[in-house]
Amino acid sequence: MKTILTIVRKDLNRFFSQLTSVMSLVIFYIILGLLLWYMPDIGILDGYYAGLDIYFSLVPILLIFLLPALNMDALSGELAAGTLDLLLIRPVSSFQIVAAKFISGLTIVFIGLLPSVVYVITVYFLANPVGNIDMGAIVGSYLGLLLMIIVFTSISLFASAAVTVPVTALMLAITLCAFWYWAFFLISRLPLFYGAWDYWIQYLGLDFHYKEMGQGLISFASIVYVLSLTYIFGQMTWWRIQNIRYQ
Repeated sequence: MKTILTIVRKDLNRFFSQLTSVMSLVIFYIILGLLLWYMPDIGILDGYYAGLDIYFSLVPILLIFLLPALNMDALSGELAAGTLDLLLIRPVSSFQIVAAKFISGLTIVFIGLLPSVVYVITVYFLANPVGNIDMGAIVGSYLGLLLMIIVFTSISLFASAAVTVPVTALMLAITLCAFWYWAFFLISRLPLFYGAWDYWIQYLGLDFHYKEMGQGLISFASIVYVLSLTYIFGQMTWWRIQNIRYQ
């Protein structure tokens, strides 16, 4: 555990010491703030009731791009610079490397999402009467968001391990995240499946489970689904590190 925490500390120090990394989070909130408060007709101030529905609709789309950007050089950057080879010759297991990178990625995103609590407080006081908001739906949506972040981080790490060029890892991760979020919904709309298999095909997509949690339906099956995806991509990342170790 000490080895994992050492790698996590190093990754966090490197991330927050780079202006470009911190600016990616700042840009995320600038774009999100403009969409939430100034987008005509769909902004928070234009709604008929106090809520964060628009926030939880927009954030997954932005995270499809943000999380791959934050993790694109987690392993590919180390591969390109040769620093991963230095790490592999030390008494550090492949599992410890993957676990440390995963925890680092989650920690960065969770820290980045903390300011979003301001939105909850703001909407709480904007409601008429004050506090007249559906906190159950907000909590469920946050839980769904956290579970989706776990999957996107696992996918992004796999993409970062699969290729040695960070930009290529970024494009691969965006493609995979977008696929697992949207593809099954789009496939279910094909005439071949609509009305017969559409529900079960949508069930395979992340957006289906995310929307369910936003409605307060936090099922055991959804949690198992998310953790299974996380394990699959984590296992593939471990296999890639093992392959590099014994090349």
